[in-house]
Amino acid sequence: MTTGPTSEARADRFVRELAELKIPDPATARATLWLRLGGLLMAVGLALGALAFPLAHATDSSLGQGDALALGLGGVTAAMVGGALFLRYSLTGFLRFWLARQSYDLYQLGERLDPAAVIIPAPEGEPRHAVTPHAGPAPR
Repeated sequence: MTTGPTSEARADRFVRELAELKIPDPATARATLWLRLGGLLMAVGLALGALAFPLAHATDSSLGQGDALALGLGGVTAAMVGGALFLRYSLTGFLRFWLARQSYDLYQLGERLDPAAVIIPAPEGEPRHAVTPHAGPAPR
């Protein structure tokens, strides 16, 4: 790829127009906090699930096994919630930028198109669409 004055001007113009759209930056503190919290919950959930297995098998007491199973179930739940949080906030940042980029590209395409080339003349007469003509109105 060449990095000439036109690509730098395009990049500067894109940044300026992105700021005009007032799209919040995906790297804000709150989104980053939720993203990290989701990753942390996934890691803690996996650790709790891995810890619950030996705890449940280390004792013959049904009360101790029940506690270990509850700990494992809590770990699985934490991993699922953490995964959902992580996926939501990582996709939000990506899709927000993608939508802004698509908007910018469509705007640039509209700028380059010739207005006369866009107008398509209507065909003369009524289209037939391979329908045979009939004598009367349509049956009801």
